[in-house]
Amino acid sequence: MLPSRGVWRRADPPLVAGKMNPYQYQAPPSGIELVPRPQKMKITVRAVSGGAGGHGRSGTAGQLVGLAVGIFFGFVITAAFRQLMLKPHMCLSSRNVPIYDDTGEAFRIIGHDPKKNVHNSDKNLVFVGVMTANMYLGSRAKAVYETWGKRLPGKIAFFSSEASTTDVDIPLIRLRGVDDSYPPQKKSFMMLKYMADHFADHFEYFMRADDDVYIRPDKLEALLRSVNSTRAHFIGQAGKGNQEEFGHLALKDDENFCMGGPGVIMSRKTLLQVAPHIRDCLKNLRSTHEDVEVGRCVRKYAKVPCTWSYEVSGMPCGGGGGGL
Repeated sequence: MLPSRGVWRRADPPLVAGKMNPYQYQAPPSGIELVPRPQKMKITVRAVSGGAGGHGRSGTAGQLVGLAVGIFFGFVITAAFRQLMLKPHMCLSSRNVPIYDDTGEAFRIIGHDPKKNVHNSDKNLVFVGVMTANMYLGSRAKAVYETWGKRLPGKIAFFSSEASTTDVDIPLIRLRGVDDSYPPQKKSFMMLKYMADHFADHFEYFMRADDDVYIRPDKLEALLRSVNSTRAHFIGQAGKGNQEEFGHLALKDDENFCMGGPGVIMSRKTLLQVAPHIRDCLKNLRSTHEDVEVGRCVRKYAKVPCTWSYEVSGMPCGGGGGGL
């Protein structure tokens, strides 16, 4: 074909039946979406010049001021956060029983005059720590305190989890970092440490008891006054585990432990020998039984086993497995 104006053009190829013109626009196959190509972005970086004029100096000064303010507020926020973490009771309502760490407050909880000690008072024979839980403060703990708890030749306190709250009028000590999980290994060891830290110089004996045990204070006093309190003693109902546990508690043939159910008594000397190693004993537990591990710790650091005394194991008792 001869184009106009004397310019040659390629003739369109003839259409053939059943074939598409290759120069004709073809739509993309179905299911394919055409996306426009993104345009390239140009970023221009300009250096801040501090060599000429006041703009550079003012910019640098502003940055320094901002940095100083940031450091200051960071320090304040960090200090406030640490204060709340180290003293979580600050976040609790005033209705809750506070956590006492000061020795003076500890004496106030148990209603004891710190001026009285084993040398000038016959009411400083024994301090009883009762392990309990938040759910039992209004029942078991209350029953203990209103019965034999007020007739002791000494003082009593109930040790529970850090989050425990109650409206019942009992001497409650909430152990920091301790919950009500079972077995109560950490609760038991931290209770012993609390006794040593706050009351070691004010009582001759220290007893660990459950909240379902009944103790006869007159029998307890008669027993303890017949023993030399200046020596290391670990008094209770000796055990080696039941038939299923025998050989699985990491005890040697001549080793035993004081079973927790009837109650366990330590002399002041025993408690002071064990207390510095409480955390080490917690890190090296070899069974899930709290009383077995306390016995292991006492045997290792105080070098005394649980007594096999018939006078102790044969006393009239009550509660979960017995009592003194």
